[in-house]
Amino acid sequence: MEQYEVGRVFIAGDAAHLVIPTGGLGMNTGVGDATDLSWKLTATLAGWGGQHLLASYEKERRPIGIRNVKASRAAMDGRSSWRAVYHPNILNDTSEGEAIRAEMMARFNIEQRKVTDILGIEAGYRYVSSPIVWPEPGAGPDPTNPHYVPTTWPGARLPHVWLNDGTALHDQLGAGYSLLRLGNTKVNTTNLECAMRETGAPLDVLDVASEAARDIYGYDLLLVRPDLHVAWRGNQFSEHAEEIAVTVTGQA
Repeated sequence: MEQYEVGRVFIAGDAAHLVIPTGGLGMNTGVGDATDLSWKLTATLAGWGGQHLLASYEKERRPIGIRNVKASRAAMDGRSSWRAVYHPNILNDTSEGEAIRAEMMARFNIEQRKVTDILGIEAGYRYVSSPIVWPEPGAGPDPTNPHYVPTTWPGARLPHVWLNDGTALHDQLGAGYSLLRLGNTKVNTTNLECAMRETGAPLDVLDVASEAARDIYGYDLLLVRPDLHVAWRGNQFSEHAEEIAVTVTGQA
């Protein structure tokens, strides 16, 4: 589809993008759409979602839909490629049969990975140039990398980590925004906390002592959206707290 929204009407899932089944990306993409749209609708109905929040739905999700359709097409083409090598003589105990098997295995080893080794497409997507994510200089990680590489670059989904008590960090986060204070940081975050609460958005502050989490996330401070995507990160007191708050809530 050319548009994910028209006025008060929004579409998601197969209504927005028909994904080729190969690679199993259709449901993942649809769930991502619903997750992105649902919290923005909730925020708008609650009164704290700014005028730019719902408009960001298409800007974030349409590029992901296009990316995933391309990945599923590549997966289908890859599967067709190695299957095309098949010949009825493939099981023959002859040099011809051996050559056919070798060619099929070699092609399978490359092309079938487009179907099965695409965790980066499934879980590593990032909202590039999102209007409700605080920007950082530089290009950032490759948003089309089929291999999953954990990153907290703004716009990326917060990587999963196990905490010291055996629970998942994701399970400790609330339904609103979460400000993560990592590695026993002593940075004063009062200004960012106040700025976020001034917007009316729900905010939880969570101190995470886990060194493993700090190592993976790479920063002392992370502001995470309700959909678990990183909105901002830093290591020190932010002089742009008010700007960050109104940006990530769609109020600027």
